[in-house]
Amino acid sequence: MTRSPFERGTAPRPGGPANEAVRADHLLGAAEGLLRTCGQDAAVAAAVLVLVLVGVLTQLAHGGGRLGVLPLVLLAPVAVTFTISAGLAVRSRLTVVAALGEIRGRTGAPLDPGVPWTPFALGTALDGRVLDEELRRLLAAAHRCCELAWQAVVWGVATAVLCVCWTLAVVATGVGG
Repeated sequence: MTRSPFERGTAPRPGGPANEAVRADHLLGAAEGLLRTCGQDAAVAAAVLVLVLVGVLTQLAHGGGRLGVLPLVLLAPVAVTFTISAGLAVRSRLTVVAALGEIRGRTGAPLDPGVPWTPFALGTALDGRVLDEELRRLLAAAHRCCELAWQAVVWGVATAVLCVCWTLAVVATGVGG
């Protein structure tokens, strides 16, 4: 069984170059795992929001413009939570893109992600201290991204629940057809 990179005692001790390489791999692996989770959470939030959007548009189309004021007023909380969830998903992506851009700018790497990473345009490796610092910044950005994506999922689920309640209210008023 593999251990989580966040379990106590898994971080290598500071020391020589071998430990610096292990530490860099550890930090990079932790950031990679968080970013993968972030992407999955954002995809789940997007899927939930697409389902809500399809459900609301279907209900509005089925109503044929005969929806009264009450169903439209009850749609406002759904729209607000939808917007919050979508905004959080977008912010999680922008957080990572901004962090990578800042790292590239500080290390002298090309700004085009398709270009191979050549620090300081010299072909030399980054100093261990600089590498550790930049990887920690990346890890912090990955944590923030993961938190934002998880909040997007929570708000997406809240949107889905409100959408179901809204649909039930529309059906209960008998306006939908």
